[in-house]
Amino acid sequence: MPSLEWARRIGLLLIALAVFPAAAQRRADGPAQLSVIDVKEPNGQILSYRFLGVSTDVRMRGTRRAPEARARLKIGSRPGFVEIDINRGGIAGLEPARRFGKDFLTYVLWAVSVDGRAANLGEITFDGQNPISVNVTTPYQTFWLMVTAEPDYAVADPSPLVTLYSAGESAPDAQGKGALAIRRPLFYYTHYPVYDASAAAAAEAGPNELLQARKAVELASKAGVLSAKHGSLSKEEQQTREALDLAKAFLAQAETAYQKDPKGNDVVQFARTAAQIAENARALAMGAVGGVLIRRLEGELQALQSELGRLRSDAEKLPADPAKTPPQKGTGEPSAAEPEASGIGDKVAALASQPIAWFGLIGWIVVVLLLFRRRSA
Repeated sequence: MPSLEWARRIGLLLIALAVFPAAAQRRADGPAQLSVIDVKEPNGQILSYRFLGVSTDVRMRGTRRAPEARARLKIGSRPGFVEIDINRGGIAGLEPARRFGKDFLTYVLWAVSVDGRAANLGEITFDGQNPISVNVTTPYQTFWLMVTAEPDYAVADPSPLVTLYSAGESAPDAQGKGALAIRRPLFYYTHYPVYDASAAAAAEAGPNELLQARKAVELASKAGVLSAKHGSLSKEEQQTREALDLAKAFLAQAETAYQKDPKGNDVVQFARTAAQIAENARALAMGAVGGVLIRRLEGELQALQSELGRLRSDAEKLPADPAKTPPQKGTGEPSAAEPEASGIGDKVAALASQPIAWFGLIGWIVVVLLLFRRRSA
């Protein structure tokens, strides 16, 4: 009858509304979505560097988080790349990154394209309290620069904690050979929008490179698919977990080397290798690179579709007309319809055990009420 068919469709719709949000809830601790970070600071500037043009002096200004920080650098175009040079003393007022929280141990220089893609140019290292000179290159021709506080030198995406940004009045010289200023808002994308900014309980022992390696392994272990329980893994997921295991092995070697000789070169070598591999694993797990996350989500979607298909099949097995259901025999044995109804009840109970699944349970209640109404009619 039309009323019964309508009731079935309503029930299935409500079940679907319950199943998919419940799955989303189960992934609440999963990978972060791609976030856009707006750098709302005055006089932000993007420069386009003419091919083989004259070098341009660029000024970087401290953000509200680091108002005393500043930097001056020279940028010039070369065949196939743009060269960025920060001389010794070119950076000033940049305090240790630890002051921003327990997850921050160093600074990284980034080139950010006009469309918001940030490329890691390298770490800003210190000799005591003095930053060491930096000479790096980028394939970008048009970009702006920023410095962010980071957990380690090898991060694939920047944190939201910007300390320095390009801000100046650079313009072409009288012959028009310099860089061309482009007035557009400064923004960038990142898969890493959340870090722990609380103060560390106590300073850890070890050189900064070793601290970075520890932090890189810690963050990777809690990232995306790497934080999930082991189960059926795709080839990509298995390789990502193997990368994390390799990072842990190099970290263990760094720790051993540190115990033998705290000032030995092996400590830095093993630690930086551990940080690099751990960050590669985190980038894969969070979807910053590769397709591990996409294939993981595709697998979850397929599982949800299969679950919904089973529920639909069970709903279609309900008798079209309850009045025509064969009466039970007096033997005390359950009819053939009872196990089927019991199975459906178990599925409804399982869904109803999650608060977000009550809509599905209500759908089945509507179906049952309509069935009783038809029987009484």
